[in-house]
Amino acid sequence: MAQYDQALLADIETRLANRCGSVPARLTDSDLTGYLDRPYVAGWRVPVVFADNITRRIDVLVTPWFPNVAARTALVDHPGKLTWPHVESDGVLCLLSNSHDMDIDDPVNVVDNLMARSCNLVDQLIDGAIIERDFKEEFLTYWNYDLNDLGRFYSLLEPKGPSRTIFVWQGTTMSVVAETEETLKAWLRHRFEGIPERQLVCERACFLWLDSPPLPSEYPQQASGLLELVTKAGPIGLQVFQTAGDQGRSAMTVIAGADGRGGPGLLAIRAIGNNGREAARSRKRGFRADKVPDEVSLGRLLGACLIRRSRVLRTDAPWIHGRGRDSRSTQLAAATAVVFGCGSVGSSVAVTLLRAGVGRLIIVDSDDLEWANVSRHELGGAAVGLKKSTELARRLQRDFPHADISAFEDTVQGVVAKSHDWFTSADLIVSATGSGQADRALNQWHKKTGRTIPIVYGWAEPYGIAGHAVAIGEVGGCLEAGVSRVGMSTFELTEFDDRAAVEEPACGMHYAPYGAVELAFINNLVAELAVDCLLGRVVHSTHRMWAGRRELLMENGGRWTQNASTMLGGQSEGGRLLSRAWQGCQCCVSDPLEHPTTAQRAAKGAKP
Repeated sequence: MAQYDQALLADIETRLANRCGSVPARLTDSDLTGYLDRPYVAGWRVPVVFADNITRRIDVLVTPWFPNVAARTALVDHPGKLTWPHVESDGVLCLLSNSHDMDIDDPVNVVDNLMARSCNLVDQLIDGAIIERDFKEEFLTYWNYDLNDLGRFYSLLEPKGPSRTIFVWQGTTMSVVAETEETLKAWLRHRFEGIPERQLVCERACFLWLDSPPLPSEYPQQASGLLELVTKAGPIGLQVFQTAGDQGRSAMTVIAGADGRGGPGLLAIRAIGNNGREAARSRKRGFRADKVPDEVSLGRLLGACLIRRSRVLRTDAPWIHGRGRDSRSTQLAAATAVVFGCGSVGSSVAVTLLRAGVGRLIIVDSDDLEWANVSRHELGGAAVGLKKSTELARRLQRDFPHADISAFEDTVQGVVAKSHDWFTSADLIVSATGSGQADRALNQWHKKTGRTIPIVYGWAEPYGIAGHAVAIGEVGGCLEAGVSRVGMSTFELTEFDDRAAVEEPACGMHYAPYGAVELAFINNLVAELAVDCLLGRVVHSTHRMWAGRRELLMENGGRWTQNASTMLGGQSEGGRLLSRAWQGCQCCVSDPLEHPTTAQRAAKGAKP
């Protein structure tokens, strides 16, 4: 331990002696060999007399980065694997969460506190009262300690009862389970683009819902243990198990679920016949094809099978979008959003909507990606020369296989003229085209159809210093209340003496010079308003703005407009989110704040 501060080590040893009543011994290299694949390089061994009057040794273990990395403790004289919770197979005690904080400037007290907690835990384990409780409350941890198959199951299941028949797909390195064969195949097609149909063979499997999680002693090691677990699921569980086994295959899959302290967890068990195909043939022996009784077929499989215990990783939408704790996920998963414009704003908004949990997304754009787009787009150089909408949808469908993502190579005007079902029945429309003409065309359609679908318009001002998100809902003014006859905004936050748009050395080719950093604030502004509309938080037409930093504005020779100065008040340094009610318009409503009743909305054909 020569690399450590010797005065610090002496202080720690004194504190350990005072707490435990005996002088700790420094660990030797031989002692540390018991902690394979761990970064411990030094520590102390401390004898402790516990509540049962038996002396057990605790090791205090430190890494080369101590005290910046917390010490750990281990019970040297520990019982066998999975006898006590919170004790790993090498005796290391699980006392600190993955988000624990500690005072690195006071390592003596940190070690003293850790030792106190270690002794208290061991006393509780000796008493026995917490053993079964903690094994069940944190059952996923202990199940994963006892795996004998490194293969992983990805679950699209709803992790709750009752026990039921499900479907499984077996791949080379992974397996996937889902409620229906259709759901399973759709996910696989999304995840593995171009997968041949012959590889989409799905089998029936068994989902068991248990009233309480199994203890380590109940983890199936043999077929008899699997049958005992099935019995815990009751008569329905047994019936589902028998049904899943009635296919004459050489293996069957069981997914078991139960509630722990932090919510539901899933376990995977696979019964595999010892002789593969020969085992499948032997299950039919003495019977005609497809005439083997369920109980006979299943009994023959379980009579000579290997039990494989595997990890289950949830890949269902509620888990991905909030780990099952986000109350918004169900509503967003059922929503359909259409995004017009797949450029610097639209591409990022589309990605954010999917990350927020929107279940169906349709991206519309007719342009190709160019190299000049790459710095501000979700796509990179590999997509240059391809259609923005189609390529982004393809990439996102692989990344979010639980969602439904499609693309159309078209313009706003083209979609409006065709009135596709996916367009007229959407729950939200986002326009990020950057085209005043396109926005006006969309607004005209919106008015004609009663404005029952909220539309969010998003755009950036020059240099990305400011940005706007306008939601046009059922109540309040339409887009015309805030744009000119050519579709230009009449309420801007910045102004410049010189033209802010830059011209390329080509006829009519203009662009706005700003980067991805400035744009990130604006993209989030638009995406947040879109999600608020989907969740029903925004009904009145609303205008939200981002006013960037004044330093950036001045660097580019600009200044705040009078409108911006009024809204910013005395905080002209910027860096603020602003909001105001969208003004009324004469073409839609006489009172911009009039809120329709449910009956009035129903009369217009709106969703209640």
